[in-house]
Amino acid sequence: MFRDDDLAIAYSNRGIAYSLLQRYGLAVQDLQLAIRVNPEHPLTLNHLGILAEHVEQDYAKAAVWYDKAASLGYPASQVNLGNLYRSGRGVVRDTSKAVRLYELAVEQDYDVAMVALGEMYLDGSGVARNPARGLALLREGVDRGVVTGHYYLGIAYEKGIGVSIDYAQARQHYRYAALQGHAPSQGAIGYLYRRGNGMDKDFVEAVRWYRLAAEQGNVLAANRLAWLMAACPIEDVCNGEVALEFAALAVQQERTATNLDSLAAAYARIGDFDRALQVIKEILSDKSLSSSARVKYSRRIDRYQNGIPFQL
Repeated sequence: MFRDDDLAIAYSNRGIAYSLLQRYGLAVQDLQLAIRVNPEHPLTLNHLGILAEHVEQDYAKAAVWYDKAASLGYPASQVNLGNLYRSGRGVVRDTSKAVRLYELAVEQDYDVAMVALGEMYLDGSGVARNPARGLALLREGVDRGVVTGHYYLGIAYEKGIGVSIDYAQARQHYRYAALQGHAPSQGAIGYLYRRGNGMDKDFVEAVRWYRLAAEQGNVLAANRLAWLMAACPIEDVCNGEVALEFAALAVQQERTATNLDSLAAAYARIGDFDRALQVIKEILSDKSLSSSARVKYSRRIDRYQNGIPFQL
């Protein structure tokens, strides 16, 4: 005869196994059964939150599940709920609350929380800026195998946050995470090649790394890839059709002036100057656009009216 705790664990484990097999309906069914047996089983509560967030994309529902587990002291849920407060998904954005949740998880020696909190201290989001504390937390997280910690250490070395600018160190950290499939790190390496920071400028390598990140859906990398392939001065790198594909991907996710600018450049590169002009006019219709940005985008009109693609 199963004890209640054993039965809850059995249902929970089977539900998590179903979710790993992407059989989400069966996963939720078993996880709900586990909760009926034990309403305070934190692993189950956390996984229901994960399914709500990443499968259903119901962030408010995810926040409810995470909050229940976080209130029981479950560190993974404290971090997951903190991430929602940080981004404002499903809850009112509150970076101070995110920091408090990360702190609770760090107090339990939870390594993922160390990286999340370290990043907050680096940029002073929700807490007084403290690069030394941020770097210490990131290094501790990296020592414990948290791959994303390398990305944030790369940013620190690239931008000189709490350390001297060191592009070689930045590249080393980015590369470590990039080779394990971390899209933002792949995009960051592409940017180092694009700018020639700490290495020879290499547009071909920039495109290669940008594309690895963009194909994972990284919006920043998709936009940068589109811009480079639409405006690159090297003919072998330019490719209007591919630029258009990734510019459209970036715009679909975030319809910002920067992303629209790349979309216009891609249209111009394939010779569709009418659409390029339409996109630039959409950018200029934004009344919140700064005067300097308005001047920059207005200059595109003369080029596109005269059938000249943008070129770096």
